[in-house]
Amino acid sequence: MHPLKIIRYSKNPLLTKENVPFGVNSIFNPGAVKFDGKYILLCRVEMPIGRSSFVIAESRDGYNFKVSSIPVLTPEDHKDFYDYVNWGIEDARITQIEKKFYITYTGYSKYQPIVMLAETSNFTDFKIHGLISEPSNKDCALFPEKIGGYYWKVDRPSAENRRDIWISKSADLIHWGGYKVLLEPEKGTWETDKIGSSSNPVRTKEGWLMLYHGVRSFGTGSIYKLGVVLLDLEKPWIVKGKSKEPILSPDEAYERIGDVNNVIFSNGWIIEENGDVKIYYSGGDTNVCLAETNVEHLLSLCK
Repeated sequence: MHPLKIIRYSKNPLLTKENVPFGVNSIFNPGAVKFDGKYILLCRVEMPIGRSSFVIAESRDGYNFKVSSIPVLTPEDHKDFYDYVNWGIEDARITQIEKKFYITYTGYSKYQPIVMLAETSNFTDFKIHGLISEPSNKDCALFPEKIGGYYWKVDRPSAENRRDIWISKSADLIHWGGYKVLLEPEKGTWETDKIGSSSNPVRTKEGWLMLYHGVRSFGTGSIYKLGVVLLDLEKPWIVKGKSKEPILSPDEAYERIGDVNNVIFSNGWIIEENGDVKIYYSGGDTNVCLAETNVEHLLSLCK
């Protein structure tokens, strides 16, 4: 891996709807984790009716994925919480805390987007804890360990015309408080209109590293790009630095043209033991792609 680049996988996209063994409109926006020697993507699939569920894609090498034959989590699985997800579940982010995997995702209904929490230990059986936000909120990711005796999360509430990333803490992962604004869009730049988390934060020697997306509107549409931000290890509400320019922008045809044009959107990455980074992302809300880099390069962009 060249130390100063972010490189798209030469065989992108990794997955399209043709790789899904049942009928869907699209597959995109996966959460990502390594489990039991495999790379696991928890992908959003938009069903023909136009509402989304989650499906598992597995790989031994991180490049060649096989999609499961049926969805692994659907709105109908939510039972007592169904009224808040009956228009779909979207955009999972996965964080391992000790031996469990916690999944934060967006539930969508007439009540607007809200943040849902589920857990699993095997990616077959899921315990759904339910809502951990009020509407309207999305783009939630958990930190992988307690800091100062608390669990922490970031999310992106919508308040009138504000689209900022907030941080909060919890003693039990269910009840949240201590809210602070973490990051706000930088006006007049590639992220001028809104931002949101694009990955679970990961611990590095210099701080918590996290991908985020920024959006700039123009004419009749918007353009989504990825950046990276570094947070203080002990006081994660303090931003130590962030990339001035986007690290990934929609340049390729599979990113420029899709169900939503001009979109690079991620909510999952995998950091290998040697520091190499696999960023799983979607182009145009239509596919699953891969870009590779390393932790040192991402840290350098935050200085």
